[in-house]
Amino acid sequence: MDRKLLADILDKSSGLDKKGEDYLAADEHRASVYLGGSSSTTVLTEIVRLTLHETHLEAEAKDRTIHYVTYEPVFGLAVRGPRESGPGGRTGF
Repeated sequence: MDRKLLADILDKSSGLDKKGEDYLAADEHRASVYLGGSSSTTVLTEIVRLTLHETHLEAEAKDRTIHYVTYEPVFGLAVRGPRESGPGGRTGF
C-alpha cells in the first residue's frame, strides 16, 4: 500500500479523528494494521494513533509501544468500535 491510499482509507474510516498528520482513535475505538510479506502476516493491534510520514507509518499501541513500518508491507486496516456492555453486550469471556 502507498501513503496516499492509506491516507484515503483513514480519512474515510469512522472511529478515527484526523489531527494534523495524526489519526487518533476516538473514544474506545482501536485499529489493527495488517502487514504481509511473501510468506507471512503480522498484525499490529490495539493501535490508538497512526502518523503518516513521507517514508513510513508510525503506529502507537494502547500500551504506548510505537511501531515504525514502511508502507510496502501494509495491506489492510481494521477499526473496531467500543465493546458493548449491558443487556445483549459482550460477557467478557
